[in-house]
Amino acid sequence: MPEQLDIKQIVQEAEYAATSATGDAIITITNYYYRENSQAACVQSVDISVDDNLSCPYRGLFHFNPEDAEFFFGRDVFVAELFRATQTRNFILVLGASGSGKSSVVFAGLVPQLQKEGHWKFTHFRPGSDPFHALSLALVPLYEPNLDVTDRIARARKLAGYFRDDLPVSDIFAQIQQQHPNDRVLLIADQFEELYTLCGDEEMRRSFLDKLLTSFQSPTNKSPPSTVLVATMRADFLGNALSYRPFADMLQNADIKLGSMNREELSQVIEKPAVKLGVNFEAGLVKRILNDVEHEPGNLPLLEFALTLLWERRTGKQLTHTAYEAIGEVKGALASYADENYQHISPEEREQVRRIFIQLVHPGEGTQDTRRLATKAELGEAKWSLVKQLADARLVVTSRNAVNQETVEVVHEALIQNWNQLRQWMKADHHFRAWQDRLRAAMHQWEEANQDDGALLRGVPLVEAENWLHKRPEDLSQGEQNFIQMSLVLRDKEKKERDRRKRLTMFGLTSFSAVALSLAGFAGWQWQQSEIAQLNILTQSSKNLFASNQQLDAVITTLKAGKLLKRIFWTEAITRTEVVGELRRAIYEIREQNRLEGHTNTVYSVSFSPDGRLLASASGDKTIKLWDVTTGKAIRTLSGHSNNVFSVSFSPDSQKLACASADKTIKLWDVTTGKAIRTLSGHHDWVYSVRFSPNGRLLASTSNDKTIKIWDVTTGKAIRTLSGHRDWVNSVRFSSDGKLLASASADKTIKIWDVTTGQLIKTLTGHSDWVKSLSLTPNGHLLASASRDKTIKLWNITTGQLLKTLTGHTDGVKSISFSPDGQLLASASDDKTIKLWDVATGKEIYTLAGHSSFIWSISFSPDGQKLASASGDKTIKLWDVTTIKSLKTLTGHTDGVKSISFTPDGQKLASASVDNTIKLWDVATGQLLKTLTGHRDSVYSVSFSPNGQLLASAASSDNIIKLWDIATGQLFKTLSGHSDSVNHVSFSPDGQKLASASGDKTIKLWDVATGKSLKTFTGHNDGVNSTIFSPDGQKLASASGDKTIKLWDVSTGKEIRTFIGHNNGVLSLSFSPDGRLLASASRDKTIKLWDIGTGKELNTFTDHTDSVHDLSFSPNGQKLASASDDKTIKLWDVATGQLLNTFTEHNSSVISVSFSPDGQKLASASDDKTIILWNLTDDLWNLDLDRLLARNCVRVRGYLQNNPNVSDSNRHLCDSIIK
Repeated sequence: MPEQLDIKQIVQEAEYAATSATGDAIITITNYYYRENSQAACVQSVDISVDDNLSCPYRGLFHFNPEDAEFFFGRDVFVAELFRATQTRNFILVLGASGSGKSSVVFAGLVPQLQKEGHWKFTHFRPGSDPFHALSLALVPLYEPNLDVTDRIARARKLAGYFRDDLPVSDIFAQIQQQHPNDRVLLIADQFEELYTLCGDEEMRRSFLDKLLTSFQSPTNKSPPSTVLVATMRADFLGNALSYRPFADMLQNADIKLGSMNREELSQVIEKPAVKLGVNFEAGLVKRILNDVEHEPGNLPLLEFALTLLWERRTGKQLTHTAYEAIGEVKGALASYADENYQHISPEEREQVRRIFIQLVHPGEGTQDTRRLATKAELGEAKWSLVKQLADARLVVTSRNAVNQETVEVVHEALIQNWNQLRQWMKADHHFRAWQDRLRAAMHQWEEANQDDGALLRGVPLVEAENWLHKRPEDLSQGEQNFIQMSLVLRDKEKKERDRRKRLTMFGLTSFSAVALSLAGFAGWQWQQSEIAQLNILTQSSKNLFASNQQLDAVITTLKAGKLLKRIFWTEAITRTEVVGELRRAIYEIREQNRLEGHTNTVYSVSFSPDGRLLASASGDKTIKLWDVTTGKAIRTLSGHSNNVFSVSFSPDSQKLACASADKTIKLWDVTTGKAIRTLSGHHDWVYSVRFSPNGRLLASTSNDKTIKIWDVTTGKAIRTLSGHRDWVNSVRFSSDGKLLASASADKTIKIWDVTTGQLIKTLTGHSDWVKSLSLTPNGHLLASASRDKTIKLWNITTGQLLKTLTGHTDGVKSISFSPDGQLLASASDDKTIKLWDVATGKEIYTLAGHSSFIWSISFSPDGQKLASASGDKTIKLWDVTTIKSLKTLTGHTDGVKSISFTPDGQKLASASVDNTIKLWDVATGQLLKTLTGHRDSVYSVSFSPNGQLLASAASSDNIIKLWDIATGQLFKTLSGHSDSVNHVSFSPDGQKLASASGDKTIKLWDVATGKSLKTFTGHNDGVNSTIFSPDGQKLASASGDKTIKLWDVSTGKEIRTFIGHNNGVLSLSFSPDGRLLASASRDKTIKLWDIGTGKELNTFTDHTDSVHDLSFSPNGQKLASASDDKTIKLWDVATGQLLNTFTEHNSSVISVSFSPDGQKLASASDDKTIILWNLTDDLWNLDLDRLLARNCVRVRGYLQNNPNVSDSNRHLCDSIIK
């Protein structure tokens, strides 16, 4: 029987040692920190009767280390290959998928093998954000072994500086060789992809690679190299490595690919560690686990984690099927374990846990998210106790780095990829975290430059940083905040200096000679250019703020840009258009009307007074605040509770306010005086919800004591207590007639009670997690329930029947509220969004985003025009939820939309998509009417017949045209004859003919009634992209990739003329309604107007910055709309060529544009999968700069005047605009 081995880890002075009790297997790895802080006693014995003495042989999400070698199985072949490589090569890159076991192979496979060979020194580093410093920390202890820790840190910093200059790394290796003449050195560069994920300085990265790789050129002699570099890197970063030619050349023969294990190797991983300790698997369990792993290399961490949990649930010395099912099997074990631990954390701490985890993930840009090492200083002292809890739960690992800082990181990237909660957090915070990583890179460069002012933030990056500092200070370390503040101080200092120079310039204009005047003129020009640069910065910053849902901040920045535009004497048209476009977007897109700030902790509840004048809010700061809804001004703060206040409710006459608290009481307040009327006591635990009855005589309250109490408001006495729930009662609502009471509980049920008798009428079941909130329609027919299971359910309150389940939130739903007319339902979620739903259809209408934490409560205003939301970010937001918008977005396609066409009556719209479908929409409502399927590939073009009864469609690769009966949605006819893709179709004005343009360089004319081909027009030298009939039907125009437009006689098929002038392929054409003009759009980024009679070019429009895809004349011929790859639609005055408007709502290329037949709407289709209907009758599109500024100022006036966190300069931003 093998003797017992007591393996201990020792971390001391930047060295790691795994030592056996017999003292014959000491392995020391310099600069390597083992990530578990516990001692593991691993026993080899089959006779042990006490199961508790058996330490787990599986590693969970930790990689295997040298002392784990006896339990490391399944990689013998690869370890042997790696060992052989160290005898002949001095650089080896171990490539493998995330979770394929790269680190384990090196530390538990290769290192012990080399130790047996003898005469090896081991050292280790991870590149991190500063690879030079990381490498120095690994090398200093080997060539200066007698330094104490402080001197070692100082020497490493000094050496890193030398490396950044010109000191060859090979010089240091030579020095190490002198110190250890009889030893070879293995330098382990683990997680080498950090060079791309954490080192944001491209110049530093390339310099590091140059220095490192120069030292590891292929050895010229046959003797084993004295120093070997083994690097582990995720395979998905190979493209990054190959993008730098010197590294790519080095990798030609240097990488060893770690593939997936075969079934036998996986079987060893599963069985052998347990067998080694005398534990066996129940029959069939190994095969079952093998089938679940499915040979995916990335599943190894999940397998090890599942085996670790399985070990903890063993029965005696057997691992069973029952235990395997209980942990959620391989695929579900990790996510279930993480969810279980997260649910055990208090609601107050969950937000802190979210903040911790998002700092431990580096957001991928075209790659998967990766983990990052965070320091205690970054996260803050207050969060560190939670970090310790998470470490105890094995979700994160803590350690100390080489400079003795406490650190934490996610236990394994498998957690990032497989825990849905973390994925959703990162999805919501991707924009912020990507910016924060850029900030850290800039801050690092500033520190490396000895904090030189020249390396501080400026321009757009500083504006962005200032806004994030205002929005998310709790997510920024003190160092990051200081860096931003110093940049702001410098900006203000430089602005004062510019102002001083400007004053001197103006003085010079009145005091000096003509020479001085000339100089002043030059200075004035410089000042003008500076102002234009500032204008561009503000415009870009506004766009960034819009994109990150910081709506009020975006409006303020846009207003600053608008005011600056008024001051500037001259600027380019495109700059002016962008500013005006942002001001316009602030009106039609912004939903946030006001932000109410003043609470110092989570805001748990909001409620409008029935008269609509006041808003009440309840907070974890133990107070209730009353706000003026019109101005957003805080009127009064009510204090008296001794713990969190969870709920507020106004009486029907708006005179009283009831509040529920964690201090186990309810307080009634006089709204007019702010005085407490009485305190209601009787609950034995937190009181979570209160609600007045419709007549105001009763008050219902719910508690964590699992009961509901009904109180007499006049006397303050409890009339009755309703018992029946088996867990916390979270919400309560009266029916509109006051006869019924609905309650929601953590026991996953809703109960309906008779208010008069207190009898339970029915219990509604269906939710799979806590029910958090309830809402009843004003007519009392529908009940909505919100749950932590991420769903909302609609019930018939009379029958108890489940009518609909609404899904769309990505986290638990905390609050719901019906609009006063019962047509809308709003829901608030832990995913930080509010969704608006159409009650009749159950469809999601709109999503409101902007809160930076969980949303606890929402409430509609009595007129239904506003929605208030309360959040863990300590703010209340007021949202505009009116349905009158200047645009309507149609969603439903699953890929880019390539073509749109109105019916002649303008009531329907057809859209063609890359998702192979055509969709028909109701223009008035935006509802989807039909989806036509039948094409086998992307549909490129659609066109209605003049009578609106037929629709023609063309697809990319099936080379056919389909005709559809609109009334039935059935396929009417298929036209075949083209030998390449059909790019465009168009009906003749009389509807009897159809023209088609094809990639086969031809145009075909078809008889619609028979489906027969009438003529084929040839003459283009490249594919034909578009073809259209003249309004009289006698001519046909075609546009081609050969850069020309051709005009044809329809009756004879002869070419009339060719229009030449574009410098690239022509993509689209449009005739003016009178047939005298032809507009053409091209890949050369221009639009040209041609005279049909003479063939002369009349005008060229040049404001687009990318290919122009489509054109449409307005029905009166006075305007022309264009769609472009630059993501915009532009509206032009045909007579003057002046750019009238730019529409910027789309997020990707705009491919198609079309006026409605009455000219009141404009439809646009985009690769962003949406169609937008623009209402051109709204005066929004005709407002000048002054009126746009005024309209925006009116919207934000309350916020600017009354929010305590608005700066003095911003507070007076609109003083000169609205009096």
